Amino acid sequence: MSMKVKEAAELVGASIRTLHHYDQTGLLTLKETTASGYRLNSEEELEKLQQDLFFRELGFSLKEIRTIIHSPSFNQQEALILQRKMLKEERWQQ
Repeated sequence: MSMKVKEAAELVGASIRTLHHYDQTGLLTLKETTASGYRLNSEEELEKLQQDLFFRELGFSLKEIRTIIHSPSFNQQEALILQRKMLKEERWQQ
C-alpha cells in the first residue's frame, strides 16, 4: 500500500516539508509518483521514516542517521527491538 506524502506526514506527525527534505537528503527514497506528480511512500519507506524520526527523537543529526541506516551492520529488526524497549522504559518512568 502506498500513500501520498501528506497522508504519511499526518500519520507519523511530521511535516510535508520534513518528508520532502528527507527525500532530498537520501533518508527516504520516494520512488513512486502518481499521474498528477504526487510522490508516494511505500510501506517500507514508512518503516524507514519511523526509524529516522526515532533517531531524531534521540538527538541524532540527519547526517548521523544517514550513516547509521546505510551502514552494512545496521539491522532494522534490532533497531526496532531497541526502540520498543526504550518506549517501554519511557512509559515506565511516567
